[in-house]
Parts: sequence; structure tokens; C-alpha cells
Amino acid sequence: MKNPIPEIRIKDAWLLRENASRHLHELWGKDKTLADDDWMEKRVADYRKAWKPFEKQILTSMTDLLDLSFRQNIIDVHIAPWFNAFSDPMVIGVIKEPDQFVDILTHELLHRLLTDNTSIPHETMILVEWQKLFGKEHTFGTLVHIPVHAVHKAIYLDVLNAPERLERDIAGIKKIKATDYINAWGYVDKHGYLEIIEKLRASYKKLQAEQ
Repeated sequence: MKNPIPEIRIKDAWLLRENASRHLHELWGKDKTLADDDWMEKRVADYRKAWKPFEKQILTSMTDLLDLSFRQNIIDVHIAPWFNAFSDPMVIGVIKEPDQFVDILTHELLHRLLTDNTSIPHETMILVEWQKLFGKEHTFGTLVHIPVHAVHKAIYLDVLNAPERLERDIAGIKKIKATDYINAWGYVDKHGYLEIIEKLRASYKKLQAEQ
């Protein structure tokens, strides 16, 4: 294996659930039932089951495509109600079905790999480098998703051979009118995901050599 891959631990974030999720539920879900321990146990188990068959293939492909290694050898994925997904700390909500959870987790792991790897210091101003590669005209949300979407497209098409997952991803962001994500996909389509990946690989090698 060219680049080592981490252990992914998908877990019920019960402390987060008992505190932040409960407060968020009071704000947004008074007419709904907050997920209890039994429901969460099943949801997390279903997420683990969905992820497991893809885990090694997805992690190996993203590290090899970018020629990067994760800084952490264990990455905890915290599952809690009323949260969207974000990568640091890695928290994912409970709304999406298990099959789609695989794509969401892949997306967040790409964010983590691109920003916290063994090739560059954690405090590297990577956004400045990405502005050089992709232009200064983009919003923050678009800029950080251009590299994520480029690698994710390679995984969808060339690794998983699953164009339907790519189509579902793009359809989903269009449905909620997530402009930054839509613009990032537009940039990837225009400039080519393989070309963007090559630029990223060269950029990280340059940054590493400059240390």
C-alpha cells in the first residue's frame, strides 16, 4: 500500500447528542421526536454496515490519487441529530440514508486529507495555494470544494464505477440551491477533474519541498 490509510471509527456522539442536539431539537424540532439510544444504535450500525464494503477502496484511492497520507491513523466520525456534516471535528447528522452516508463521509474525509496530511504542516495556509491554482474570484465555499469535488468525481467514476452516485450528489445540491457547491462542480466540469488532481499533486510536492 503506497500511502497508509487510517482506521475510521463511526460512533454515536452521545455526549454531543445529550447537549447540543437536545438544544437544537428545542429550536427546530418541537413537533418531532428526538432520536433515542435505541434508534441511534441502529442508525450508527447501519452507517457502519454501509461504509465497510467501500472503506479500503475509497481511502486507498483518495490517498493514492493525491499522493497524500492522513496525519491521523484513527479518525472518529461522530454521529448526532440536527447536525450537517463537517470535517474537523468530523460530525455527520442522521437524516441521510446509509447508502448516501457513504458519499457524505467520503466528502468529509477528502476535506480532512486535503487540509491535514503528512506532507505539509497543519497550519499551512492552503487556501492561498488554492487561490493560485484555481483563481481568487471564488467564494470560500467554492474554493474549498473544487479540490474535494475533483477527487470525489474520480472516485465516483474511475474507482467505484458509479456515475449514478455522482448524478445523485449534484442533483441533491441543486435541489437545495447550494450555490458554492454548484459553482465548484461547474469549475470541475469546465477544467477537468484529472487535470485538477494533477495540479494538486504537484502543489503538495512543491509545498513539501519548501519546508
